[in-house]
Amino acid sequence: MGIWDDLKLVHLASNASFSKGVAYYQSQAVLSGEKSEDGIYKGQVSGAQGKTYHVTINTHHPRKSTCTCPFATGRRVICKHMVALYFFYFPRQADAIIAEWEEEEREKEERYLKWEADYTMFRQKKVEEITAYVKTLSEGQLREKLIETLLKEFDCNYPDCDEESDYGEDYYF
Repeated sequence: MGIWDDLKLVHLASNASFSKGVAYYQSQAVLSGEKSEDGIYKGQVSGAQGKTYHVTINTHHPRKSTCTCPFATGRRVICKHMVALYFFYFPRQADAIIAEWEEEEREKEERYLKWEADYTMFRQKKVEEITAYVKTLSEGQLREKLIETLLKEFDCNYPDCDEESDYGEDYYF
């Protein structure tokens, strides 16, 4: 079986079920498992508050997979316990996905660090420009600029005039 074969089961899981299922797999929440027939795998997965759930996954027909957890009981969904059991049986796929996630996280962190460095440099330049400008102002001009800035802040935070109010239409015109 190729590394990405039969991954449709985990692709059908919601983002939350998928990521929690990976975490359950990594924390070794799968207590036991047995392959019952071609494409059918059974196991027990430890859930929240120490509960154990009985899980059956069907890699050929993922929507026929079942779990005794409250989320999946009576529904045709892929829960986190199914994802954990899947990766228990197919650890190479889990390793590949985890490695891909870790690479994406590294790239995100690198982008953030670059953004932060650019922002810090730009902000420092802005502080220097503003400081130089403020030093050119008289005391009266400083007061005017402060009042103007505080009023802009007030205007930005004041509720929109189209919101319901107690004022009549004549108030605004």
